[in-house]
Amino acid sequence: MRYMFLKRYNPAYDFFLIQYFREGGIEFDENTTFDEADQRELFSIGLTSMTPHEKLFCSYVRSWRMHPEARPSYYELFDKAIGGSGSPDAKRLLRLESNKTQRNGKLVFSEREAAVSISEFYRKFLRNPLKMELERGGGGKDVTKFFSMEELRPLLEVRQIADEEEKEKLRNGIAKHLLEWFSSITPEKVESDIQRILREHEEVDDHMKLLPDDPTAKERSWSCRHASECVEIDFFQEFGSNSQSIFLKPSRGFRISDHVEEPGRNDIVFPWYLVVRTEWQAGGDIPRTPKARESVRYS
Repeated sequence: MRYMFLKRYNPAYDFFLIQYFREGGIEFDENTTFDEADQRELFSIGLTSMTPHEKLFCSYVRSWRMHPEARPSYYELFDKAIGGSGSPDAKRLLRLESNKTQRNGKLVFSEREAAVSISEFYRKFLRNPLKMELERGGGGKDVTKFFSMEELRPLLEVRQIADEEEKEKLRNGIAKHLLEWFSSITPEKVESDIQRILREHEEVDDHMKLLPDDPTAKERSWSCRHASECVEIDFFQEFGSNSQSIFLKPSRGFRISDHVEEPGRNDIVFPWYLVVRTEWQAGGDIPRTPKARESVRYS
């Protein structure tokens, strides 16, 4: 089984969103500022009837309002703009990507490319900031923002019996050990973990759980999670459906950008991927065809 990877947040999606809004008669382009778009969305308050283009534009601006410095280039908005069903179609996305008018980046990524992105996240948001914290002698409680529950547990166990000097020594020891581990994370290691986890899911039979347990619940789904030290993958499948939703992400660091950059940017900087099964087998490379074309169709 081969897989392709789509970023949940990807600036390349904005090209298609702009085209969709303009097709619906909305004046909007890559130079439109947040303040300009925000004023237009405010005028929609109280309207009883809106077109699909206007509804999506309002959703777009409301998402943008959370982070005015970065456009809300989220997959869920992009999918609506291209008339998607919520389930990614890898072949169609490749054809859209190859359209000559779309020059703002890739839509579909290989396993290797996803591994490189996740490895870079660990380096930029975890390894480097922790290294700087230790080098400048910060240590102390400042380093605990990089800790998971596993690293915090020894500190919690001694909090009533150790003095501050002992606690700081323990914190710094854990931080140095964690820095060594962050430094060992490479694209090759992440790619190997992704491959192992996907293979584990494919080869182990009948391991997904049907939730909720109540058989009378209106919405039930099969789910499971497979994890390594570096990454974790969640699988969801609606009851009675053969279609699975698969999500890949780093095993830690979802909110670290609150400390490294600014609060709330986790949706933008955290490398969260939708994973798509494909029938392509050979070579491991995505079969991009430069001559393939697909006009952008909206609904």
